[in-house]
Amino acid sequence: MQRACEMVQSLLKTQAAQQRTPYHPFCCQILQLMLKEGLIRGYTVEGNRITVLLKHYQGAPVIRNIRVVSKPTRDIWLLPHELKFRTRFNTGLWIMQTPVGVVSHRDCIEMGIGGKVIFAVNNGFQHWC
Repeated sequence: MQRACEMVQSLLKTQAAQQRTPYHPFCCQILQLMLKEGLIRGYTVEGNRITVLLKHYQGAPVIRNIRVVSKPTRDIWLLPHELKFRTRFNTGLWIMQTPVGVVSHRDCIEMGIGGKVIFAVNNGFQHWC
């Protein structure tokens, strides 16, 4: 899982119009959520490779910053009430791994479930300790 996270993170920190990466089912779940949230233009799976079409707005990438939050040495798990409290002034997106799959923090709050925080996208700086 960590390797897939690092792969997606490095993919999205670029000015290029598209990127390619090795196939992993977890990457596809993350990319599907990012497509739904409007952070990428799309992606295609070709054999054992994924091509990601990155989105730009007015000459700048839509994804300004992306960070891996949970690491192998320290997973960050949040319950629904903790998630709501931490994101009350948040304009970015947290990508969460939950029992129902990879979803946004907004969907977690709406469904009343918690999960592991995988990525923070366009959030600025957040301390977790």
